[in-house]
Amino acid sequence: MEASETTLYERVDTLIRSYKGSGAQPLLATTDMHAAIHELIARSEGLEEAVREIALEVERLEAVPEHRVAAVN
Repeated sequence: MEASETTLYERVDTLIRSYKGSGAQPLLATTDMHAAIHELIARSEGLEEAVREIALEVERLEAVPEHRVAAVN
């Protein structure tokens, strides 16, 4: 999912959207229990992937010397 011309926000947003189920319909009180559980599992997996993407970006930024912030004593 790496692309230098896309922002971190765009990459994370795309990841989250890709894990949402059929048309990203909101879960309602009338939603079938099994469908709701399946949708929530998919959304949780999407959020896990998004957190990983953010963590990788933070690691990349930490590795670049000009992005490091001087320690405050």
